[in-house]
Amino acid sequence: MKRLITLSIVSILTALTFIGCQGSSPTTHSNKHYTQEKVHDIIKSAGEENGWKMTEFKINTLIAEKDGEAVSVTFNNSSFYVSPVNSNLESAISSALEK
Repeated sequence: MKRLITLSIVSILTALTFIGCQGSSPTTHSNKHYTQEKVHDIIKSAGEENGWKMTEFKINTLIAEKDGEAVSVTFNNSSFYVSPVNSNLESAISSALEK
């Protein structure tokens, strides 16, 4: 019985963690018509200029690391998504894309 209660609590906490991490929506950037490659380059440069180590992960995803924190930045030619949310990195990327 004790094992069942412990398992239930862990399951609930895990579910709440995943739900909380999915709470934000993609950030749409300017009306400029960038290619996905150009967006990739802008995002990578913006992260590096703000002290983030940017690592290639997939064709549309970069991993950003700074001060023991790691986030993924998924993007296409019209929007990007930072998960888990990091407002500093998101702001830096938004500013770079608006230039």
